[in-house]
Amino acid sequence: VCNADEGDPGAFVDRSFIEGNPHCLIEGMLISAYAIGARQGYVYIRAEYPMALERLQVAIKQAYNYGLLGDNLFGTEYGFNLEIKIGAGAFVCGEESALISAIEGKRGEPKQKPPYPAQRGLLGYPTVVNNVETLANIPKIINKGGKWYSGIGLNNATGTKIFSLAGNIVNTGVIEVPIGTSLKTIVYKIGRGIPDHKNFKAVQIGGPSGGYVPIEHINTPVDYESLSQLGTMMGSGGLIVMNDKICMVDSARFFMEFFCDESCGNCVPCRVGTKRMLDILENINRGKGTAGDFELLTEIGETVRDLAICGLGQSAPNPIFSAIRFFREEFEEHIHQKYCRAGVCSLNSN
Repeated sequence: VCNADEGDPGAFVDRSFIEGNPHCLIEGMLISAYAIGARQGYVYIRAEYPMALERLQVAIKQAYNYGLLGDNLFGTEYGFNLEIKIGAGAFVCGEESALISAIEGKRGEPKQKPPYPAQRGLLGYPTVVNNVETLANIPKIINKGGKWYSGIGLNNATGTKIFSLAGNIVNTGVIEVPIGTSLKTIVYKIGRGIPDHKNFKAVQIGGPSGGYVPIEHINTPVDYESLSQLGTMMGSGGLIVMNDKICMVDSARFFMEFFCDESCGNCVPCRVGTKRMLDILENINRGKGTAGDFELLTEIGETVRDLAICGLGQSAPNPIFSAIRFFREEFEEHIHQKYCRAGVCSLNSN
């Protein structure tokens, strides 16, 4: 199964890849399927990607016409068939067990693990779920060899990573960089810096499940370990640049509102916890915050992180933890001084 359900705000890597080279994805899925003995494949793609969907449909039809998909491939007994399943826009269906339920025609809700999908997945069969970028890398690695691929990036994190560069940046779009490239290089060399003579404030990386990297850490290399130490992740490859006119309290509120809307409601920690955290952030945003909000946000966030069933709930507190860690003074200004330095919150009297 290919997970092309890219629901993160500011992320468009999968869409761009499928629009530009759908045959590479098909080839990667075919090679993967042959390696594990699978005879059926699915691409789960968002309905909000009409151009990507159309081009993938054309590419699959072409692959069948050329004898690259179907039964008895290349004169052998092996066959592989590929279908498209269109998602209805639920962010939680990016979680593999919820995605599998959606393909089966059920409500897209995560399931407790184990069993993992590789043990018991779609229709009860062992199922491997990977994203577009992973599968599309396979043909090039097969052609050029693992040694070639491992020569890119870092010794402990090889290869490249595709990012969708967005936000307050001169050059927006899809970029591919070796793992270990610094954020400063991405923002100022590739992205050409911040427009309108404004200053860099932070990068929100890893989608809503990720966190913020402030200016004092702009030289951080983009690799799994370095980002993890800062409380964030690569995630789906969303990289949103923020200038000094962005309010971090309002930004954290935005991402928590997103999680609230996208929670499937299956488990109490996520269903209730995200709503409670959003209420607190909205109060701070309106000038009604209290001194105990820091402790309450932390306590609720840790509970949600530890008890939620799936990755959506487990990662929902990340933007709050990250914002408080690096921009605590802005929260304190909102709570104690009723002041928003960015001038975007309703409490600001200027």
